[in-house]
Amino acid sequence: MKYPRKWFLKTAAVAALTLFHAPLALADGNTGAPTADMYPSIAIGDLYMFRDPANCSAGPGCNLVVALTTQAVADPLFGSSYHFQENALYRLNFTTRASARPTEKIEFVFGPFGNGPACPSGPRCQVFRATFSNGSVVDGLATQGTSGATHLPPVITVADPVKAFAGPRESPFFFDLVGFNRSIASGNPSQYTGVDAYRGKNVLAIVVEFPLSWAFPTDCALTPPFSTPCGAWATSFLGNFRLDDLEEFEPKPEGLRQIDRVGNPMVSTMLIPGALRDSFNFGQPKDDPKNFAGVIDSQILTLDQRFGTCPASATTAGECNPNTPLLEALLVPNILRFASNANDGYPNGRRPQDRVADLLTSLILQVPGFTDGTTTKASCPAFPFLRPPLQLGASGNPDFDHNPQQCD
Repeated sequence: MKYPRKWFLKTAAVAALTLFHAPLALADGNTGAPTADMYPSIAIGDLYMFRDPANCSAGPGCNLVVALTTQAVADPLFGSSYHFQENALYRLNFTTRASARPTEKIEFVFGPFGNGPACPSGPRCQVFRATFSNGSVVDGLATQGTSGATHLPPVITVADPVKAFAGPRESPFFFDLVGFNRSIASGNPSQYTGVDAYRGKNVLAIVVEFPLSWAFPTDCALTPPFSTPCGAWATSFLGNFRLDDLEEFEPKPEGLRQIDRVGNPMVSTMLIPGALRDSFNFGQPKDDPKNFAGVIDSQILTLDQRFGTCPASATTAGECNPNTPLLEALLVPNILRFASNANDGYPNGRRPQDRVADLLTSLILQVPGFTDGTTTKASCPAFPFLRPPLQLGASGNPDFDHNPQQCD
């Protein structure tokens, strides 16, 4: 079904920025960056990318699944109150170039939450439109949250060969945030607690599945240490959408302003100083080698010196951290890498169950075999793959483990 274009479009003013040095916090897209934290529904929490079937080779039947999350710590007790930003644009970017200039993209926009052509009466709804670089357009309905004991079935829009979902899911991220902050403050990795800061939290998620060749039509071979020109990142924008001509939607009109971006996990959290996080979020991966490679190297060195794995006399991380070449290959430019000749699993894309915080902490702090002690969260075997949102059970027991939600 096609919905009127003006259903998707409304105007907004971007609030003035207040710069401050923010503490470490939350998932990668919600890390104390002043602007992103003002807009939790477009602050990107995490980006996931994997093949379906797993590790398939490009060709008929080999699809790519990409998911981004927002509302990084949504409270299940307020499940029906979370909605996507109606005057925003969510973009999934793909590149096959070593320069990280985008070669393909998928753009999602959402209409206002309310009654309209898609739901003239009764429960209110929210529509979305996904636009692909090849001209494909997919219109669908977002799944809504509920205060019931059981989540609402996911609304999956199928427009062969594309599947799309937008709505609440259980947070797939697992990370000992308290232990991380205590360890960074003290320089002592034993301060980790094993408590997952995202346990008992939901997110809003956009999940899309489509032919792998649409994003990566060329060979994306891996070369050591982990080099491939192919990858993805997510960006979000806020602005106005041509009030003078609502029928002419422009993906990036002059007033549209980038708010956030995410490629690899944990980059903002661990390696971008608080005062630079807005600048980092407003940037493009193609400019990372020039603007942030030195910043990231300096942060790695600072952390290693604090934890005693680099001497105070070192002036670059490469002098004392043998993992620096791998980290630079992964993180600069900051895109989530894809290699066709390697199995799925971070750093080749990212699956929900990948222990990304453990791996990056181990490489950055030089602690082999490091784990923060949190429990891996399982995913679902079929689209949309992320687990259903947590719901309070009929008994009122606030421990959501007593009311497990089944995969759909």
